[in-house]
Amino acid sequence: MMKNSGMPGQRLFVILFLVNAGFLFAQASGSTFVPRAHSEVKHSLLNQNSLSTPMHLQEEEDGLTHPFRGLSSFTEAFTDVFTSSSPRHDLFSYRHPKLQADMNIYAGYEADFTDSRDYYFWYKGWKLEAVAWNSVFLRTDWYNGAFYGDLDAAQEDTLIDGYYKRFDKHIQLDNLSGELAWQREDFRLALGRGRFQIGNSISGSVILNDKVNDYAYFLGEATLGDFRLSLLHGSLIADSTYSLHSNSQIDARHYPDKYLALHQLSYFPISSLELYLGESVIYGNRGIDLNYLLPNSFWRAVEHNLWDRDNVMIFAGGNFDIDPYTLLYAQFALDEFSYSKIFTNWWGNKYALQAGLRRKLPPGSITLEATAVRPYTYAHFMNHTMYSHDGRPLGYPQGSNLLDISTELNIPLKPYLQLDSRLSWRQRGSEGNDWRDNYHDIFGGQIDSAEAQWFAGTKSTEYQIVSSIAIPIMAHLKFLFGHDSLKQTDWNHKLFAAWQFIY
Repeated sequence: MMKNSGMPGQRLFVILFLVNAGFLFAQASGSTFVPRAHSEVKHSLLNQNSLSTPMHLQEEEDGLTHPFRGLSSFTEAFTDVFTSSSPRHDLFSYRHPKLQADMNIYAGYEADFTDSRDYYFWYKGWKLEAVAWNSVFLRTDWYNGAFYGDLDAAQEDTLIDGYYKRFDKHIQLDNLSGELAWQREDFRLALGRGRFQIGNSISGSVILNDKVNDYAYFLGEATLGDFRLSLLHGSLIADSTYSLHSNSQIDARHYPDKYLALHQLSYFPISSLELYLGESVIYGNRGIDLNYLLPNSFWRAVEHNLWDRDNVMIFAGGNFDIDPYTLLYAQFALDEFSYSKIFTNWWGNKYALQAGLRRKLPPGSITLEATAVRPYTYAHFMNHTMYSHDGRPLGYPQGSNLLDISTELNIPLKPYLQLDSRLSWRQRGSEGNDWRDNYHDIFGGQIDSAEAQWFAGTKSTEYQIVSSIAIPIMAHLKFLFGHDSLKQTDWNHKLFAAWQFIY
């Protein structure tokens, strides 16, 4: 397919393409924004995407209930802390025929141990969940904490994905996610702050991944017969500021406006099959563009008529339930291409392919996934159109110019013990593998003729094994232990542990 590509897995392109086209989550009642296959390996008790977890409102008596109403209620609440079953009570609950609401507070500790670079994190927070009129849903999750120990190592922690303040002996940060949604059986509108993964994946989506800081969004989704139409519009943070003034303190806060728009049309020809097609756009340095709020238009044509100043990507894929226990999924993201050069090594042929198979086992599930991403995929040339948010990529988390094969095992060993482990093999090239690459600088004067080979630059191979054991051993107490090993030139190891109390 690709001439002189030097890719030993040329056949992978054909295999993934055929899987994508021929065997294309069959769940018409589901949502584009809640994937069925997502990595369950946990690095923290805080960085899980709370918006993708179902809301749980327990049975309580009408009115306001809390542990401090009397001695009996306090004793019952105190006893609930030490039970090994699911929580029976929340800190505050309110029940009414038109409103059900629960509020909890939580606190915890997390520690990471590397080669002489240990650090730890103390935090506290609160959660609120409510349902009104059986159709309005509200969530809020806020936490605030501080890192101590080796602060240089702490700055690389996955929790530091946005704003933070570094002092002499600690790093302070907080975060908030939440959503206000109106939902009917086949229709949903929501305004919130969160992050999303589009498409099933365990190693990270090639379309839109959720390994980033939360961002404000509006979304709408409707299912009509065999079709589902989904729209997402988010407010992003640019990766750096623009220098527009002589005062550096003003420029230090002059982040240009930056937005993400995404729409997807899904088709369910049979109950076990979903086929979908969509587009995503990164634009900015101006206000919200109404063109990208129209879900039923072809945005690439719209972008051309806006003088080709935005970053558009087209994607397609599908999900097929082979049987009740086996899910086959695949997706294809097309960043840019030229009809006349589609079978050449022109650098602008930028695309990503991903396919996987998830099989439910008697004690859990196992997933096998392959991903191939061409060089310079996701790269752009302006700060406010980079495929990124607040310094992290929105595309495939491992970058571009690579081949990744991952497998993940998820096993509930006991009702209070969950083992998750992912093994990855990657081969990558050093050129064109970073979303921050400005291709106008790299290919200046050769935009229409320059080529890019698979694994261009220094070719390297790496292995990674990440495992975590989650232990919600008591109703209101959670523990987490894990190990992350990465081999590039040599093996590097990191141990991590965490506990959280929530009531």
